[in-house]
Amino acid sequence: MTTPPNAPPPSEGYGDPPPGGGYGAPPPGYGQPSSQSNTPTILGIIGIVCWFCCQPASIALGLIGQSQANKSGQSATLPKVAWIGGIVALIIAIALYVLGLAVGDNAATSSTGY
Repeated sequence: MTTPPNAPPPSEGYGDPPPGGGYGAPPPGYGQPSSQSNTPTILGIIGIVCWFCCQPASIALGLIGQSQANKSGQSATLPKVAWIGGIVALIIAIALYVLGLAVGDNAATSSTGY
């Protein structure tokens, strides 16, 4: 293959890099991760999961998470939801237990006819 007479000579590789090192400085907001801990959020999530199996643990985890969030200046919404929801779930569980006992007593006495 021949090159046309007016064409520039073929370049070798990609040439010189652009001045300033290439991509430049990263936009603001990138760099070192923040030093804030995710512990309050994690405790809040675990506390919400505990609504279904162990309501007292939900209350305890929510209160601990809220305390840690307040100390570090983070949002305490998720831990607060965990402990308040734990109290509500505990009240519902106790009410269902009491109603279950009451219904169980009525069923036992009504089957004998007394």
